[in-house]
Amino acid sequence: MNRFFTVLCFLAGLQTTYAQHSKLFGSVKDSLSATPIPYASIGLLDAGNKVVDGMITDTAGNFSFSDLKDGKYSLTIKFIGYNQKETTVEVKGQKRIDLGSIFISGAHTSLEQVTVTAEAAGQKHTSDRQTYQAGQYKNAIGGTALDIVKNLPSASVDANGNISMRGNAGIIVLINGKPSFLDPVTLLNQIAANDVAEVEYITSPTAQFDPDGKGGIINLKTKKTATNGLAWVLNLQGGLPSVDDYDNRESQKRFGGDIAFQYRQDKLELNGSANYLRNDNAGFREGDVNTVIGDRQTFFPSKGERSFDKYNFGIRLNSAYEISDKHAVNLGVLASRRFQDRVADIHYTNRTITPSTGQEISRTNYFNPNLQNKQGEFYLLDFSYQYKINAAHSLQLGAIYEYANIYGSTKNANIENGTDTVQWTHNTYTNPLRGLRLSLQHSWALKNGDLLTGYQLRNDKQEGNFEYRASENGTQHLELVPEFTGKLNATNNVHAFFTQFDRKFSNTQLSLGLRYEYYQRDLLLLHTNEEYPYAIHQLYPTFNLMHDIGSGWSWKLAAARRVQRNNNFELNPIPEREHSETLEQGDPELLPEFTTNAETGLVKKLKKGSLFLNAYYQYTKNPIQRVNSVYADTILHRVFTNADYGSRYGMEVGGEGKVLPWLKVNAGLNLYNYKVSGQVLDEKETRTNQDWVYSINTGVQADFSKSWSMGLQVNYLSERPTVQGMDSRFLTPHFNLSKTFLKGAITTQLQWQFIELGDWGVNEQRITTFSHDFYTTTNYIYEKNVFLVNLNFNLHKLNQVLKLPKSEFGEKEF
Repeated sequence: MNRFFTVLCFLAGLQTTYAQHSKLFGSVKDSLSATPIPYASIGLLDAGNKVVDGMITDTAGNFSFSDLKDGKYSLTIKFIGYNQKETTVEVKGQKRIDLGSIFISGAHTSLEQVTVTAEAAGQKHTSDRQTYQAGQYKNAIGGTALDIVKNLPSASVDANGNISMRGNAGIIVLINGKPSFLDPVTLLNQIAANDVAEVEYITSPTAQFDPDGKGGIINLKTKKTATNGLAWVLNLQGGLPSVDDYDNRESQKRFGGDIAFQYRQDKLELNGSANYLRNDNAGFREGDVNTVIGDRQTFFPSKGERSFDKYNFGIRLNSAYEISDKHAVNLGVLASRRFQDRVADIHYTNRTITPSTGQEISRTNYFNPNLQNKQGEFYLLDFSYQYKINAAHSLQLGAIYEYANIYGSTKNANIENGTDTVQWTHNTYTNPLRGLRLSLQHSWALKNGDLLTGYQLRNDKQEGNFEYRASENGTQHLELVPEFTGKLNATNNVHAFFTQFDRKFSNTQLSLGLRYEYYQRDLLLLHTNEEYPYAIHQLYPTFNLMHDIGSGWSWKLAAARRVQRNNNFELNPIPEREHSETLEQGDPELLPEFTTNAETGLVKKLKKGSLFLNAYYQYTKNPIQRVNSVYADTILHRVFTNADYGSRYGMEVGGEGKVLPWLKVNAGLNLYNYKVSGQVLDEKETRTNQDWVYSINTGVQADFSKSWSMGLQVNYLSERPTVQGMDSRFLTPHFNLSKTFLKGAITTQLQWQFIELGDWGVNEQRITTFSHDFYTTTNYIYEKNVFLVNLNFNLHKLNQVLKLPKSEFGEKEF
């Protein structure tokens, strides 16, 4: 503990040491989000156009030049994927020259028609993150941001749509650097893929970021315009009839569209989008379960429909305005709605025997129709204000308010002999969430480094009301069942102070940080008046280093401590009958997971691409596991519990580039060894499970002519151990064929998703768990060979092609 405070004092002392030098200051930022751009190239030229000095911006986007003679200078700013910017500076003996915030705009997202053919690199690597161009994943067109993220080298998505990074399910999702209280999958599904320009995977976040999320941070950077004017893009999508709908009772509907605009006028920048997506999915499940209670063993194999009807729509608006060289504001709004019906109409064959003799006690067949509905309306408002005090100091104030109206229901019946209704149940819930984040951040530019300090507040409150009604023996009257009914209030408060020092050497970038947090969690069961408080003080140190070895090689080293806080679903102790064979329940006394991460890696820049290799280690205390126990002879009790520890060590290797002038390749392999150990529920013996796990994400995109292209993307996830069993492998190959018209103003695309040409087991996954008194295995089979057609209109480019005259001399000069 004393070491951490010593570092704090040391960093604070640096402010006094370095603040007394004359120099030229500046900060390079994204023109839309006003976020700093690290590692941008800065060139300083004299009046004769000779190079005086050069550098790259640090991790906070800052740069500085010292000991300048009087005269006029030209400052040139370059960064991959952004337009080059030049500005003139005159030195007349001033001790400090404050250039303020210099905003540069993205070149790759410009909708202006130009003849430039250079392309932004498909991926970039810095000390704390990996950045990927969204446009390289053609199979995501018409989908959501989740369809982009699942293709990243470190990512994997299972059959239920749950995403993990480097094998960790706990991640945080940011939109243009702004956090949300929503779970990652919900948030990723609210953003249209066509609205995303870049995806950053922050593997080792620095101290300024919330340490929540043991798998790191996904930051979505939305598209923006590069020049003054207004531009629009429209995308329409439709699905062809299902090839195999598994005899589901309803036909699947797949259609959608999204429209995005970008507007820029000098210091004002606006962008927004609206999207709607209906994406039903046919499915089937087959399972086998047996339980043992005393000298009584019950087998209940099952099979039947498991399909999804789902849609989501939303709007996103963002504005940025530079009031003056010292003042800038940003305002953003996100509003969306999500709907999902999950149908599980399952046929069971129950058979009970006496294990000691093998004698059959009973045999029953019954049908369990089950409809689970989840809905929500989500609203987010964020505001930020930046004040540049002088050349060395700046303040940034931010506020984010979020409201989520979450509700749903489950209807369930048990019908014997096809007509006799033994039980009807109907459970409903409302679980609205309100959240607020406040932040105050101070940046101090030193001679060869920057010191960032700040305070952050996080508060969220969720008020749940859960009601369970049932009728027995065919009666129509539903009565409230107190055992499965209740109300709860869950509140989370986090107070955080952080300091971060970034230093640039000639070939090295260094970042040291320390974050202190006080976390308080209060859960109150209103129907029983039981309270479950939890509070803890924690320190989260961070370290990031990147060194340019030369010849295109870079080496990085990073370490950080992180936390995975429990969500309210995991903490909710009110039992829920999801369907006939399961009873789900949380644990209000669950502990957060505390994780220590370390990684090192190499990056090689190629002429037309890049390669990378990372090795990492992770140790987790209190890993959360979802485990089963026997509740009744045909009902399993599914609960959350803490294991003792989990460890993971592995490596990821990947790259992208043009292997031929017409052929692009992206590939990533993540391989790790995972071990989890601990006592499960009331069992006295410690259970340990360990195995190697790997995932492969690879794709090729071939341009056969200026207007025709085709691609193939394959995602594969191997078997994975859990504390009670194993999850099977998961395979999803996708194909796309595109044709452009009118110089790229219109693009048509055919997508063939979940390609199945034999018995590959595409888009299906088996979940198996077992203990001394039960065994359960269920295979979830989802729709294969899904065909979609996309039609994309670049309205600005189309307008140029059809209406606007061209400037012959201007184009030649450009």
